[in-house]
Amino acid sequence: MDVGTWSDLGTIGLTSDGSKSYNAIDPNLLGLNNGTYLMTFGSWWQGLHQLPMDSPVSVRSNTAAKQLSHDPRDDAEEGSYLFYYENYYYFFYSKGYCCGYDAKRPSTGTEYRIMVCRSVSPTGGFVDRSGKSCTGGGGTVVLPSHDWVYGPGGQGVYLDPDLGPVSIHYAPES
Repeated sequence: MDVGTWSDLGTIGLTSDGSKSYNAIDPNLLGLNNGTYLMTFGSWWQGLHQLPMDSPVSVRSNTAAKQLSHDPRDDAEEGSYLFYYENYYYFFYSKGYCCGYDAKRPSTGTEYRIMVCRSVSPTGGFVDRSGKSCTGGGGTVVLPSHDWVYGPGGQGVYLDPDLGPVSIHYAPES
């Protein structure tokens, strides 16, 4: 992204405000084979959401955001990433507290961790390994803190030819 190699095309028409159940940050765009796009996004308000888009820069008009995940006991979800692999759409997201570890660490089990739910449809019906809905507090832990890795999350996912789908970031344990 060198200077002069990209253009700001302006807003896509998605904003955050107190009247909405979502915080319009942390987007992930997935192009579908039919030429349409889905954007997943959200953080901390009432789960993670999705909107269909007619192009990579235009939200489909008059379409309400669909909730893909929500834990009614804990709103600490963000950084969604939708990924297609072997006949399923995997909905990865980060859960827990991510930041300021140098000043204060959250209690064990509440720090950042990578979660996943899956569906045969890119628009929902996402469930965890046990079949619990992602919109009902479900979610399978993919990667928790362990050994010298603390608070993994903020993931993007790509298909490595040798390892399969991978990508994370974390804070080294100190």
